[in-house]
Amino acid sequence: MLVAVSLLVPAVASGGAADLSRALKAARGAVQAGDEKALAEALKTVVAEDGRSAARGLLDLMAAHPEAKPRLYWQVVRALAALEDRGALSVIGDFLVKKGARPEARDILFALQGQGSPRLFDIYCKLLRKGRPELQRMAADRLGELEQVEAVDVLLETLESEDGSGSSLERHLRMILTGLFGEDMGVLVNWQGWWQQHREGFFETRRGTGKVTGTVRDELDAARRGGLATMTRGGGKVLVLTGMVRNFDSIEEILAELELPHEAMAKTDFMADMEKALDGTAAVLLNCNFFGSICRCPTCKPEVAPGSRLPRCGGCDKHDLRDDRLSDEAVARLKRFVAEGGSVFTEDWGLQELTARAWPEHLRVGDELSEREVDYSPSPGQTASPLLRGVMGPPSDAEGGAGATRTFAADDLRWKVDDLSRAIGVAAPDRVTVLLISEA
Repeated sequence: MLVAVSLLVPAVASGGAADLSRALKAARGAVQAGDEKALAEALKTVVAEDGRSAARGLLDLMAAHPEAKPRLYWQVVRALAALEDRGALSVIGDFLVKKGARPEARDILFALQGQGSPRLFDIYCKLLRKGRPELQRMAADRLGELEQVEAVDVLLETLESEDGSGSSLERHLRMILTGLFGEDMGVLVNWQGWWQQHREGFFETRRGTGKVTGTVRDELDAARRGGLATMTRGGGKVLVLTGMVRNFDSIEEILAELELPHEAMAKTDFMADMEKALDGTAAVLLNCNFFGSICRCPTCKPEVAPGSRLPRCGGCDKHDLRDDRLSDEAVARLKRFVAEGGSVFTEDWGLQELTARAWPEHLRVGDELSEREVDYSPSPGQTASPLLRGVMGPPSDAEGGAGATRTFAADDLRWKVDDLSRAIGVAAPDRVTVLLISEA
């Protein structure tokens, strides 16, 4: 019996190695040919084989991706993040620590977000101790997502070593722990004392009594929950600017769901007293709104024709037409607000109304787009940005429930572009950070 086993083991290993070699070769050919479907099929085999050789092969493949094909790149990254074998994880962990300056390191950690698997615990701990600053913050995020007692122990130990340093890691750790504990405990001894009292069974208890709001709050990880709890603590408010007639988005409603203190204000009221409106404001958000000629007649009842996004005058015959766009003075004031440390966020038509006007040396208004669905993916190497936290979760599973085969398809990240939207033209690539891109 012992002899039989010793003969069978090499045969199985040899077959697996051959399958892996063929799959990696097929994957390289698919990348060179730009064949996403063929790549997805090859990656399923590579991930099924798993192990050190699979990890090394995928790392080599990821580093050799065509710059013009980020979708192929993310297929490989997501496959790498799906490996589970202890040897494969050792290879990945060594790469993240030793090659942390490479953009691929950030993207691997980004692709691991939301998985919540304890098998990744050792990698995150190693990075928190020895990783580059941006990888330390990302590793802390991933530990917070694990929601396990040992992970919180490590986060608190790291906070103790950073306490009083004023480092970005210290601030980040406090934000994550605030999201986990539900409140900011202040000084270090309070964090440690609270945790000692609540450590036993903490996550089991919370999973049974967790708050369910039915809103986006239920989908936030610990870091984002902590960010919501702390972002306005310095006294800064969030100001939402709205149009008079039609707002295509209502950011203020999302902020209300998030229970984030804010104020919604019509652009006309903002421009009437900009200094008062900006006093104590930390961030300005501009709704996507119609800012063209709008009838100001008191009896006018603006309406929108079927199939159109644009309002038109209705119910009056005076037609007092005036623009509802931000004035040049308002654009200049908001630009100065940013220079003084404030933040401005715009979307869609905000590119035309504000962003490209305030910073024409950085951005320009691109071509007008028709309604369509486009692919999107994070820009390779830019994934350490907290603005991308939660944007792309684990690889999709095929239908069929637990144990289903992961597809690693490139077309499961889609975005709908509204009619009459404008493409974003980047005028200064060296000064503008592009976080999401599309090949469409």
